[in-house]
Amino acid sequence: MSDEVTFDYVKSLKDNKQVLLIDVRDPSELAQTGSIPGSINIPLATLKETLQDTSEDQFRQIFKREKPTDLTPIVFSCQSGRRSQNALDLAKKMGYVNAKHFPGGWTGWVQQNK
Repeated sequence: MSDEVTFDYVKSLKDNKQVLLIDVRDPSELAQTGSIPGSINIPLATLKETLQDTSEDQFRQIFKREKPTDLTPIVFSCQSGRRSQNALDLAKKMGYVNAKHFPGGWTGWVQQNK
């Protein structure tokens, strides 16, 4: 089974609260470019500690979403696919069995969303 998702799949996530779409770019990048609708921002540098150390209540307060469990479907995205691949590798090591990434990232999103 592939660890990659397609543009159409990511586009379908906008109103899907069952799948967590996490943009791992830095907040300054999102401020410049915008973000994929429905995504939350957890920078790659803080991803591990956020997933490990944030309580369910804290996560809900910060991100307005439920904290993912080991079985929650998660999709990572970034600018062009490198950091989302790193995030995916990290999440898999942490036991998130349904983690995937969008290799096109923000660049692919913009190109295909014209």
